[in-house]
Amino acid sequence: MRIAVRLAYIGTDFHGSQYQPDLRTVEGELFKALEKMEIDPKGSRFRMAGRTDAGVHAIAQTFAVDVESTHPHFLRILNSHLPRDMAVWAVAEVSEDFDPRYNALSRTYVYAMVYGKGEHGEYDFDTMVKCVKKLKGTHDFSNFTKGFDGGKREVYRAELRQKGEFIYLEIEANAFTWNMVRCIASALRAVGRGDKSVQWFEEMLKPEVRKERIEPASPHGLILKDVKYNVDFEVDLYSFSLVKKMFNRAIDYHGSIFGALSVL
Repeated sequence: MRIAVRLAYIGTDFHGSQYQPDLRTVEGELFKALEKMEIDPKGSRFRMAGRTDAGVHAIAQTFAVDVESTHPHFLRILNSHLPRDMAVWAVAEVSEDFDPRYNALSRTYVYAMVYGKGEHGEYDFDTMVKCVKKLKGTHDFSNFTKGFDGGKREVYRAELRQKGEFIYLEIEANAFTWNMVRCIASALRAVGRGDKSVQWFEEMLKPEVRKERIEPASPHGLILKDVKYNVDFEVDLYSFSLVKKMFNRAIDYHGSIFGALSVL
């Protein structure tokens, strides 16, 4: 039988999600845990929904693997073999040809950026919102891609919201190019600071009009929030409580650093 599993992780101490023999990666830790359960990743057609760069986090990363059967507490057993910055929390039986990358209906990312103190912060939020509204639809995101190796992607939904000292960009699309969300975040910051205009942002969505390199924002503010499928996942509440604890630990740690540095 083939199963799909939801996986969450804090990406801070990982060199990305893809397996690298001499570096700590999400797949590397996951492979070790699966092998302890006598599941060979290579022999079981292991597939993941997509790659995340070093420092990027995830709530609903998804992988699929072939197993002979599933223990009622499969998720809890797997979690017992995973490090504290990873946790699986939902599982579903899927078709034998299921591929978590190609069967995905959409992916949703959230990028968090510091807004700054005060009522109006350090950015022109309303102007940034005007740019975000232009993202919806099909565009060529080559200017928002590492090495301009992009192409057309369809954005189903794009929202910008401000809460406290942070701005959150949430974007759902059929797929994403390499560094796409992080480059969009950098562009929005440039507009919010007044360094660039809304017209410039709109032209960046038309590489035939303007070709311009933009550096991606830090990976640490990016999280893979969801990957949608026509699949009914069964959530294990105890395992999901581990996810909450994991994120709360990260918030406490990094929040303390942010608070200390904000003294200035």
